[in-house]
Amino acid sequence: TPSRAIYTWLQELLEETGTRLDQLDCLAFGAGPGSFTGVRVAAALVQALGFARQLPVVPVSTLAALAMAGFRASEERPVAACLDARMGQIYFAIYAPDAEQGVRVLQEDVLLQPEQVNCAGMSPCFAVGPGWLAYPDLRDRCAPVLTGLDSGLRPSAADVAALAWPRFLRGQTVAPALALPNYLRDRVTS
Repeated sequence: TPSRAIYTWLQELLEETGTRLDQLDCLAFGAGPGSFTGVRVAAALVQALGFARQLPVVPVSTLAALAMAGFRASEERPVAACLDARMGQIYFAIYAPDAEQGVRVLQEDVLLQPEQVNCAGMSPCFAVGPGWLAYPDLRDRCAPVLTGLDSGLRPSAADVAALAWPRFLRGQTVAPALALPNYLRDRVTS
């Protein structure tokens, strides 16, 4: 299972980059929203490593990391990030680039029914993420304000790290015990 293999993958990554755990200053992870199991495994890994190495942790929004990918994919700003939350819902947020933080929140991460997105109230933006593909009615309703779409973009570890670095430098970290997932959904299943 991925939760067991993750430590092997971590060791392989460290070897590939020539890095040792004792060289790390901090840990960052995609805190969600997203797959319940994936977010839970990521949080558990940084909690375990953070406790073992006494390292601070920086939780990063998965939607913010997706927005970072969108900034590279298009010159259009801002970016509307959308992930399929299953059960007829989406994770949705709007971000603009920020020179200091990497992203600036224009609309907080939310869990919505696709029909709850107020497309008429949105400024023109570039759409990213597979949620746009999963709900074509949402895409069609928002088409007048979408400057483009890349539904194939996914959040990456590099974008999580890029967003975590300035926060670490400003001391915006949490203790490993507080490295908790951001589920957004009250009721979750694995």
